[in-house]
Parts: sequence; C-alpha cells; structure tokens
Amino acid sequence: MSWIIALPSFGFYWWLTRRATERVTELAPTALLRSPLYWSSNALVLVLLGLVMYIAHIHHQSPVPPFLWVTVVAVIVALLVMRRALKWRYPA
Repeated sequence: MSWIIALPSFGFYWWLTRRATERVTELAPTALLRSPLYWSSNALVLVLLGLVMYIAHIHHQSPVPPFLWVTVVAVIVALLVMRRALKWRYPA
C-alpha cells in the first residue's frame, strides 16, 4: 500500500530535479553559481532551517529563549538584503 504514496513522491522529486537542472543550465553563463553572495545566502537558508527545527524541537520541552527569535529575525533580514543584492548584481 505504501507504493501508492512512494510512486507519486518519486515522480514529483524527479520532476523537481529536471526543473532544477534546467535552471542551473540557464544560470551557468551568468556566473551566479560562482558568486560568494549566492553561496552565503544558501548557507544562511540552511542556518535558518536549522534554527527553526531546533526551536520546534525545544518548544515541546521548555519555553524558547528570546535570543533565538531575535536570531531568526536577523537571519531573515540578512536573507532579504542578500536577495536584493543578488537581484541587483544578477538581474534575471
């Protein structure tokens, strides 16, 4: 019975991979993939994801410390600034 869920999810991930490959081939000539700003923004996204998962984990045991919320907001603001800088530097 689990194949009913597994088959469409594999198809969806395959479709996402094909679209990502097309996007990468479009971005390769612009040198965006070699930009430190691009990789920094990707690293910040991973940091934000880790912080949110950590907050979700500790939320069940104790209250979330306020400095974590301030850190999350600071990372989101930094991501918005980096996105604007990337849009300015590499217009699509």
